[in-house]
Amino acid sequence: MNRREFLYASAALPAAAATSGARALEGIFVIMQTPFHENLEIDEESLRREADFLVRCGVHGMVWPAGAGETNSLWHAERLKYSEALVREVKGRTPVFIGVHGANQFEAVEYARHAEKIGATGIHALGPGDGSSDPAILEEYFTAITSVSKLPLAIQVSTPGMTPDFLMRLAEKLPTFRIAKDEGAQVPHHVTRYVKEGKRRLIPSTGGGGMNLLNEMARGSGGTMAGAGFADLQVQIWESYHAGKKKEAREVFSRFLMMAALERQTGFVLQKEILRRRGVFRTVVMRNTRRFSMDDGDLRELDEIMDVARPYFRA
Repeated sequence: MNRREFLYASAALPAAAATSGARALEGIFVIMQTPFHENLEIDEESLRREADFLVRCGVHGMVWPAGAGETNSLWHAERLKYSEALVREVKGRTPVFIGVHGANQFEAVEYARHAEKIGATGIHALGPGDGSSDPAILEEYFTAITSVSKLPLAIQVSTPGMTPDFLMRLAEKLPTFRIAKDEGAQVPHHVTRYVKEGKRRLIPSTGGGGMNLLNEMARGSGGTMAGAGFADLQVQIWESYHAGKKKEAREVFSRFLMMAALERQTGFVLQKEILRRRGVFRTVVMRNTRRFSMDDGDLRELDEIMDVARPYFRA
């Protein structure tokens, strides 16, 4: 059984039987940035370089497009075309989860069908585009997605209605819903709840730029979904921690945390600037703003951060 067949099988099994399969869905799943040319068209060459860069960093998976990848600025044809290009570039070297969220369940269903058709490993979804928190609407939306795809589903918390209670109940109804990407200040506490109450139906993954990664891993989290710039540092934190080398994990985390703190100030453009400096992107252009949010002081701070992080670069 190859890796793709293994994930198909594990997604459909009851929680107790799928525990070993769940391991293939854990780890550092990077939310990819979307590179643009100066004319705002997607830079396919840089997107392919980003995918190859992440494979060389040793990530356990990648996700595109998602919120940090400026999904809301992408149009339908772009999402279909570049999802397929991404899967072709990776060639099965690591799992690829394709973002399938849409304005409504009908759009999301089309993206989910397409992701399965092109050979994605899994699918990733935020809530519907109207930001609904109505549990009935959310359940209907995610049920529609899983009805057309057997791929493992990761759901990113994107509205107040996506509470741990709601997601754990949803996982009982939708066996292919395997990963809950939680966000917000209470994420470490939520991880504890998923682990204690979720009966291993759900793998708790996290967002927040990885700022609480060690706290979350200590509670049994199944990984994190942060940005691409320091993906290799994230992998080393994960590997060291799970090899029992917690002092080494904390040492690398202290380097990573400097970047994560700066990202809170500057936004996602920081990831693009790091990728540009590492030879992956050609520009730091963002579609949703024309203002470069990093000033001279931020750039100097990034100089210092790059210096202390460089010994840990793998790609």
